[in-house]
Amino acid sequence: MNRKEAVYHQVKGKYIRSLVFGFNDGTVSNLALVAGLSGAVLGNKVVILGGLADMIAGAISMGLGNYIATKSQIEFYRHEYQREKDEIRTVPNLERKEIEQIYRRKGFKGKELTMIVNKITSNKKRWLKVMMEEEIGVSKRSLENPVAVGVMTFFAFLIAAFIPVIPFFFMTTTQALIIASAVCMSLLFIVGVIKTHYTGRQWLRSGLEMVIIGAIATVASYYLGEVFNKYLVNVL
Repeated sequence: MNRKEAVYHQVKGKYIRSLVFGFNDGTVSNLALVAGLSGAVLGNKVVILGGLADMIAGAISMGLGNYIATKSQIEFYRHEYQREKDEIRTVPNLERKEIEQIYRRKGFKGKELTMIVNKITSNKKRWLKVMMEEEIGVSKRSLENPVAVGVMTFFAFLIAAFIPVIPFFFMTTTQALIIASAVCMSLLFIVGVIKTHYTGRQWLRSGLEMVIIGAIATVASYYLGEVFNKYLVNVL
């Protein structure tokens, strides 16, 4: 794989990651909500309205949250980049020693270490790049576009959160919840499998873990809805 192909796959991966996590959160949160409303026996109309409200609010919250987080990461990178750049200019000997310490910890020593340090510090761009990646732990290639990430997360959450609501337009509450749960659990399994592309975990275990998490959230919300309906309706 050449450098151009590597960059393409890296950029593509960033978007897929936002889609996966946005879809995952939208599915789990709204399935749990409709399950809770169903357990409270509030009727399809309330379930639909609650599901749609959570879908919109959650999508906005997730999209803006991811946008702000990504933007903050870029601002941090720029601040540290400028700081390291200034230090290389003003205290080059100290920065050179830091490069030496970094590669000594990697196991290099003697003439080999000196050669590596001389090679890195002979080019300021290379020097700065190594300092950012090795000392600060931030690579420019890992930075994402805040707008793209925010938009991707927004629509992924929006679509995923709408899925558990759809059956309630056409079926009774019990039937709708069963269908919504079955469909969402299948989707969560797929999301879990896709996530292994980034986590490196075993696909079956990752998929089942997502299903278990979704099932716990759904069952817990359903029975909490029953409890609230039984004990709090009269009080309220």
